[in-house]
Amino acid sequence: MSEEEQRQRIRELVRKKTGVDWPTLKVADIEKAMSSATVFYWCTKEDVRKRGHQEQLELTDEEAESIGANSSVGRPHRDMNQ
Repeated sequence: MSEEEQRQRIRELVRKKTGVDWPTLKVADIEKAMSSATVFYWCTKEDVRKRGHQEQLELTDEEAESIGANSSVGRPHRDMNQ
């Protein structure tokens, strides 16, 4: 799955779980645990009407699999403060 496909799937999961659509959502990191995963994502000031900030979303194993977080190839950690 491409990075853009993964971003779109994460954006959809965020929308379903929070009720908010973030058009400029950027994935910062995905941390995989035993039976779940945590997605860290950034929203820009256009989305939140203030300075961009980082959010996180806990995913079930099934949701993590749907975004490719269970694959052996992980997403590199990105420090969004740089």
